[in-house]
Amino acid sequence: GMSIKASLLGDEEARRWCHDHGVESRAQAGGINSLGGALTNPELSSEIIRLVEEYGAFPANARNVTMSSDSLLIARRTGGLSARAIGENAAPTTSDVTFDNVQLVAKLWGVDNRVPMSLIEDSVIDLADAMAVEVAQAFAEAFDNSGFIGTGNGALYHGTTGVAVAINDGTHSASVVTAGTNNDIFADLTLTDFTAVVARLPLYARRNAKWYISPAGYGSSMLRLMVAAQGNNVADVAGGANLSFLGFPVVLCHPLESRLSGTANQIACLFGDLSQACTYGVRREVSVKTDASRFIEFDQLLTFATARVAMVAHDLGTTSAAGPIVALKFNA
Repeated sequence: GMSIKASLLGDEEARRWCHDHGVESRAQAGGINSLGGALTNPELSSEIIRLVEEYGAFPANARNVTMSSDSLLIARRTGGLSARAIGENAAPTTSDVTFDNVQLVAKLWGVDNRVPMSLIEDSVIDLADAMAVEVAQAFAEAFDNSGFIGTGNGALYHGTTGVAVAINDGTHSASVVTAGTNNDIFADLTLTDFTAVVARLPLYARRNAKWYISPAGYGSSMLRLMVAAQGNNVADVAGGANLSFLGFPVVLCHPLESRLSGTANQIACLFGDLSQACTYGVRREVSVKTDASRFIEFDQLLTFATARVAMVAHDLGTTSAAGPIVALKFNA
């Protein structure tokens, strides 16, 4: 807030405060550069990045990689060496380690906002704090929507196919557990449905396994089952503020199925190690620019935040072998 006040409003007291506290101001001394805009200080961008990771389930739990260009190929191991029994005076059969590539293509995401200059003059510090939260939540929501339920639509999801959509396309059927007969809504799911999901997950993915479910789905299924089983001791089995179910952490994800009816054949929740199934690539972290001249006739400040990231679900199993993340699907 002090940085914006110093750079865009030319406030001398704010400039002194920024200088004394080591806050970088990237605007020229006149307050507005030749294009009418200025980059905000790194502290604000860093705070937004932290909040994106805090609010967003996909960036926080997928494998994070730094991209040195707009496109990145990541080697993926698809097969390994095999130890075989060897007969006397016989040579073993050769085995090989095999690889393929996962491609990440960074896409540009942006959040823009117009704020009255009078509001900045009166409460710039509170405004900067609120802006950091709002921008971070907007990015986190967009990344979660694309990473979990993206359909490949360019306008909505920047061409990303989310993990809950990709796992249900028929080519990863070994990673999909269908709920019991007539269990087509959250209120009908049973403990047997959830334990079947745990049983399906391969051993190598269990160390960092978590449940991914919407708040509505959690309350109508998991919490309901825990209350029925434990009565007044539900806080103990639920883990209090740190939600858990069947001994594994629960991550609440708003984009996942939230309807309490009409959910037949839909994905109810996910379970497994998202970092082994999906990758979140960062070409450029959040950058925030401000422009005081774009809407000068309205006496408004334009704030424009952008980030270049990529999201891909690449290891979801096959029709014969479950992957590192599995899904519970409502019955028809």
